[in-house]
Amino acid sequence: MNRFLSFVSAACIAMLYIVGCEPIADGGKMPAITITKGEVTATTITFTVTATDAAECAYLLYGEGELSPERILSDGVAIEGDGRPTTVTGLTPETTYLVVAAARNSEGVVMTSVISLKTAKSSGNDGKPELPPHDPDAKVLEIERTTQGRWYDNTNYYVTLVAATGEHLTLDFYTISETMSSFLPYGNYIVNATTDAYTICSDSSFILLSPEDDVEDGHFFTDGIVNISVRDGLYTLAFQLTYEVDGLSYIVEGEYNGLLSGAAVPEGDNEGVEKLIEVHEVEATSFRFTIHAEEGQYWRCSVVDKRVYDRYQSNPGAWVVSYGFMLDGTRTFNWENGKVCEHVAGLEMSVTSSTDYLILAALMDYSEGQENNLLGGVEVVQIRTKAEAAGVGIVDIVIKEVNTHDVLFDCTFSDDVWCCYVAMMETANLDEIKAGKYALVGYESFEECMLSLIPDLSHDNMRQFLEPQVNYRWDYLKYSTSYTICVKVEDMDKRVSYVEFEPFTTK
Repeated sequence: MNRFLSFVSAACIAMLYIVGCEPIADGGKMPAITITKGEVTATTITFTVTATDAAECAYLLYGEGELSPERILSDGVAIEGDGRPTTVTGLTPETTYLVVAAARNSEGVVMTSVISLKTAKSSGNDGKPELPPHDPDAKVLEIERTTQGRWYDNTNYYVTLVAATGEHLTLDFYTISETMSSFLPYGNYIVNATTDAYTICSDSSFILLSPEDDVEDGHFFTDGIVNISVRDGLYTLAFQLTYEVDGLSYIVEGEYNGLLSGAAVPEGDNEGVEKLIEVHEVEATSFRFTIHAEEGQYWRCSVVDKRVYDRYQSNPGAWVVSYGFMLDGTRTFNWENGKVCEHVAGLEMSVTSSTDYLILAALMDYSEGQENNLLGGVEVVQIRTKAEAAGVGIVDIVIKEVNTHDVLFDCTFSDDVWCCYVAMMETANLDEIKAGKYALVGYESFEECMLSLIPDLSHDNMRQFLEPQVNYRWDYLKYSTSYTICVKVEDMDKRVSYVEFEPFTTK
């Protein structure tokens, strides 16, 4: 789901004085909220959220991680909460989905209990996706390949299907953010003029009727549906689409089963599909893996700390093209910390213990003029190195210079620190939270509140430190204002702790 509300704007309503938001006139009442189950189909669930005395309301399809009202409001989908049914589309048949909702006003924030809704069994035919009945007037296209499939941001995938008779169908898919743009989510995509999840944008999706046509000769799709599923370990795109020429409507139907450039190899029945990446031994500061490619096949590979990958909200297609190294044939890598890679001159490998790494690899089209085009999907494998260091983790901040609107400091930490999140809090606002504001937003303790709050405040300003910082300048502070540096520390065993430093006052 899209992140409709930034955490800071959400937190300023829930915690009033943290960032100085004005209270909402709600008569001093806490909000109330309920959620009730509705109908389900093979690909949709329906539920009703009713909220009273609420300034904002949202629901969340819950998957994993800590669940709190703040997370629902910041990561969920904003709704009115006026008692009208809400329907979520594009879901997987015979799958249980967990739904929870939250509401907030200036008095506090509340959430519902989690409800479960299971989609119905698909009425598909032998694994074929559900589509409208065949239209006798439709032209049936045999799709032989794809070109220029690309992720353009976290939710936007652009692909061209090429028919054996020369037609080119360009489709601009909008998906959901949970995928990290790795897999193209399965389900039904509907043509319309929006960029909502599970839509095909009609403003940028069109058909070229002959190979000689340029983009300006294309005809935009006005209606239709594309179903994305997985069969034989490959993506299946089945479509029925409508376009207009000189005021007359035409329909094309067809199916493509194969890899999609830039999208990761899909989950599902992959029997008989050889994996490009094979992982061998994984130790604390090294791991070994093989890229399986036939002689003469070119490919790109990249190894990245998952924290770095997540921090920049990347997608595998863009990442492997931008940062991957190019080789051909089968290669086995002994990826060892501090050593130079034997296959890539000058590449010094980096590995730390108790760390998640992503290995990304994709075959490349190495024909003339196509050197940076992906030939198929990106295979993504995640590994975690073994634990070597353990402990709570020690972080120290030394302030070196305080000015009118900024502060200069060093942030150092021990080897057993996984990462730390730094937030600059106005001391007066921090005291308000300590005095009991944390309880109004559903936390049992001040420390629990801060551990939840700090990462979101840190991420908004990229204050997640993966390594020690020297002469780090934090600007845009208020003059003559007392600030307290608050830090959430995660150690190598993913245990968390809260550290608070002595206040300082800007000049």
